[in-house]
Amino acid sequence: MYELIIWETSNEAHLIPFKKKPEWDVIKKMLGVQMFEIHKGYNPDVSKRSFEMLCDEEAKLKYGFKQNKRATVAWYEWQQRTGHMCIPGDFIAGDVAIVRRKNAGIQNIKAA
Repeated sequence: MYELIIWETSNEAHLIPFKKKPEWDVIKKMLGVQMFEIHKGYNPDVSKRSFEMLCDEEAKLKYGFKQNKRATVAWYEWQQRTGHMCIPGDFIAGDVAIVRRKNAGIQNIKAA
């Protein structure tokens, strides 16, 4: 069993169960994107470990400065934990998807 977590720019979070790992084409359709950009994140409400966030490669072109605050915070947390850096002030835009195995982390997603 897998779960697809979607963090929207509106700060809504959705948890969608899947019997098998969802294909990227399915996730792309759900997010309405053409290409993914993968960023790492850390949020203990999702997992006790770092995880991949599937982001819209063209989100900043499409949405301008519509920041996904939850994903940006998780990205910055991951950077702090691992010693990575980004351009100061950079952020993640658009909706984000996270695929996780069911029971792999904490069961409930808390609102930010």
